Formats: sequence, C-alpha cells, structure tokens
Amino acid sequence: MKKQSRLQFVIIGVLAMLMLGSIYAWSYFKTALAAQFPMWNQKQLSLTFTIMMICFAIGGLSGGKLSSFIRHGRLAIFSGCLMLVGFLGVSFLPVENASLALPLLYIFYGGFTGFGVGIGYNVVLAGVNSWFPDRDGFISGVLLTGFGFSSLIISLIADALLAHMSLFMVFRMLGIVCAVVLVISGFIIRIPGSEDTLPPAKKKAAVEGGKDYSPGEMIRRKSFWLYFLWNLCMSATGMLVINNASSIALFFGAAATIGMLVSVFNSGGRLLIGACMDKFGWKTTMFLDNGVIICAGLLMTLGSRLNLFPVVLIGMLLAGICYGGGITIQASLVRSFYGNRDYAVNFSTCNLVSVPAAIIGPMISAALVDAAGGAFGPTFLMVVGMGAFSLVINFFIRKP
Repeated sequence: MKKQSRLQFVIIGVLAMLMLGSIYAWSYFKTALAAQFPMWNQKQLSLTFTIMMICFAIGGLSGGKLSSFIRHGRLAIFSGCLMLVGFLGVSFLPVENASLALPLLYIFYGGFTGFGVGIGYNVVLAGVNSWFPDRDGFISGVLLTGFGFSSLIISLIADALLAHMSLFMVFRMLGIVCAVVLVISGFIIRIPGSEDTLPPAKKKAAVEGGKDYSPGEMIRRKSFWLYFLWNLCMSATGMLVINNASSIALFFGAAATIGMLVSVFNSGGRLLIGACMDKFGWKTTMFLDNGVIICAGLLMTLGSRLNLFPVVLIGMLLAGICYGGGITIQASLVRSFYGNRDYAVNFSTCNLVSVPAAIIGPMISAALVDAAGGAFGPTFLMVVGMGAFSLVINFFIRKP
C-alpha cells in the first residue's frame, strides 16, 4: 500500500476543466462570428448553442457508460482530440460561402466540441473525485468553479489576441491548447488502485427517499418528473442569459467581455448555493433560487426600459448565480432522493434536462430578439415568467 500525493490530480483537473469550459465562451464567439457572417441571424447562431448543449448532455452520458470499461485517462485524451477537431473545423469555415459555413459550424462547434466536452467533463470529475472520498463535495466545487470561470478567461484572452490575429487563428490556437492540456491530463488522471491508500470516506448521508433507486425506478417516480420540470425551467432561464451575455452587453453599448462576468457569478453560484443546501436544505434553497431568478428578470426588465445597463448587469449576474446553483442543487438532490448506489447514472439521466432546456431557452430567446428588432425586453420578461412558473412547481415537489 502506498500513499499517493493528491494535489497533482486537483491541479491537472482544474486545468482540464478550464479547457473544457471554453465552449461556454460561445456568447463571446457568437458576436465575433456574427461580424464575420452578417447574413446569419440570431436564430441561426443560437442553434449552435442548442446543438452544443444537446451533444454535451449525450457526451456526458456516454462518458459515464464508457468509463466502466475504458480508462478515464484514455477518455480524457479522446475528449481533447474531439475538441481539437471541433475548433480546427471552425477555424477553416469558408467565409466566402456562408450557406455552407453555417452547417459546418453546427457540426464542428456544436457537435464535435459539445460531445467532446461532455465526455471530458464526466471523466475528469469522476476521476479526480475518486481520490477525495473525504472531501468529494469541496473538490467538486473547485473543479466546477474552474469550469465556470473558463468562459471569462477565454473571452478575455481571445479579445486580446484578436488585436493581432484573425478570429479563425484564435480558434486554431484554442483547439491546440485544449488538446494539449487534455492529453497531458489523460496521462495523469486515473482511478486509485488497491495499492493506493486514501483517507476514509465520510459517513454517507441518509437517503431521504428511504432506499437506493435504479434509473428505471427513479424515472417512474412523480418526484423525478416534477423536479425535472423545475430544473428544465430554471436551466432554460439561465441559458437565456448565458447564451446572450455578450450580445446584451453590446446592445447597451458596453464591451462584449463585460457580459462574460456572468460566468464568474455562475461559478460563485455553485459554491454559494452549495452552502445554502448544507445550511437550509433542498426545499428552502430551491425557493431561494426561484426568488433570485425572478428578481433578476425584473431588474433586467427595469434596466432595459430605463436604458440603464448597470441595472441590467446586476440582473444578469444574479441569473448567473441561479444557473450555476442549479447544478449544485441537482448534484445534492439526486443523491439525497435516490441514493448512492446508482448515483452516477441517475445524475447523468437528470442532466439530460439540458437537452430540452437548450432548445427552449436560446431558440425562443432568439425568436423574441429577432421579433423585437434586436431588443432584449421580451427575453427579460420571459425570465420572469419562467421563474414564476418554476416557483409554483416547487410547491408540489416531495420526497419519493
């Protein structure tokens, strides 16, 4: 038996998550691509984000299944290769042929990078967390914070690079850096073996549902579908803002990178809501999340009507907190309601909510923006409406 230093897994895990989170810089890249292809409208551009989130969810589920017979490190390398293909594909979009470039954007940015990030996200989280049975919640928070911060960091670096090179060269460099980091992580991240000595795990919390549920049993429970609907509304609402963050900033005359501050609060929300879950429990925390998203929508609506971007920005940042916090709520609630035995598959199943959320949120928002002539007022009202609807649903969610 040997005692393995665990710090290396945290460091490479955070770096890998920073690379994986780069696809959330889409809000920034969408604005840059719109300048390169002015004939593309909001609906067409937003479909990229929708495809990306669908492929992300499928990739996450696939990663969980594949990790049962393929080493985590190899899957991390595969994830990096997919991201390399995706970003390189975008870097060679034919500017002279916009009608061909659009489906290629969907395939490479939406498909390859989305699926690759989904696989990498799953295996990095699972691989690094396996070394910390005594601090799995804290380590998850650290990794997810890195994932959330990525979009701001990438957008700031891209903004600086665009002063010296083309947008397509930036995509090329991003793909290479992501691949290098994930390949390196693939040689480091592994599941501890029988020869490794780890601290004892904390005593598992009691399952509120009273038993361990299989995925099939879970989806037959009323509690699952009510929570799924609540999570769908909250996720779609968060995506309304995240998908449009840079565009909203530009609409009000601010720099595109200002909108990416949402990612900072998205990351902070994961830690803040996690603390609320520990202190107040799932029901109170979910009501709190509902209340904050409604306030966010009202602030954005008020700021839009008064043409006060600082007020709009506060609302956007609050929405970022709620979206990030929703991921923490899901991680805790799924374990609490449905047990530890099939947690990985149950969590991945619940995470499929991002598929309909990615369709409902960004696509409806794009339609509203186009109908309003580029204004975001109707989108902000939609945030209020969906927040209120999810608040009503929360009253009916019970333990299984």
